[in-house]
Amino acid sequence: MAHNGAGPLADDTSGRTSGARLAAIVAAVGGSVRDDDHLATLLQRTAVLAQDAIAGATACGISIVFGGMTYTAVHTDDLTLRVDAHQYEVGEGPCLEAARTGETVRMGLDDVARNWPTFARLAEREGVSSFLAVPLRADGVELGSINLYGTAPDAFDADDEAVLQVVTDTVATAIGDYARVRSAREVATGLRDALDHRAPIEQAKGILMALHGVDEDSAFAMLSRESQHRNRKLRDIAREFVDKVSGGEVSGS
Repeated sequence: MAHNGAGPLADDTSGRTSGARLAAIVAAVGGSVRDDDHLATLLQRTAVLAQDAIAGATACGISIVFGGMTYTAVHTDDLTLRVDAHQYEVGEGPCLEAARTGETVRMGLDDVARNWPTFARLAEREGVSSFLAVPLRADGVELGSINLYGTAPDAFDADDEAVLQVVTDTVATAIGDYARVRSAREVATGLRDALDHRAPIEQAKGILMALHGVDEDSAFAMLSRESQHRNRKLRDIAREFVDKVSGGEVSGS
């Protein structure tokens, strides 16, 4: 069932998010949005911090609605992509419900099965038992939702819902301020373009990390050096590298 109310913010006992911790998260995801790339970075940071803040969260993603279609803008891991993809494929699920109705959805697998049985079967195969989705809106425009998945039963409660609502409201304020100088469609289009540009960079970083056993910062530095050396845009270098790997031209040897 869907819940709209939020309980009081809990202290940091039993894995709860403390007031100080929540304030730090709000500071990290608040502030002014400078451009589309900055907005994309803000959403990624929000997903990571939201997952870290809520003990029962195994994965987090942010879904964006554009032109009648919903897609995953940012995610913390592959589980998010798989579960989101199942929802988009069958056209039902808690995240789509939150994005479409503007109401928070907090459910266990049994509730999901009663509402969206086809999606529930797919989610169960992925090992997901708990769902929390909070709608993301700016200046009255529904942009999508911030979604948490948990592998434990009853992973989310009213306190978790309250924490995610505060985080979502903070991000929405930043997006709303940015949207006031642009139309909602321009913001959505710009965000999609920014994410399209980032996708090959993120993929290339992941490949480099796997091939060379380096961390994310080192992988990005490798791409940056190649970009500077060849005087080409970073995303073009990344896309070319990913294409070469896909074509078997690059190996870990």
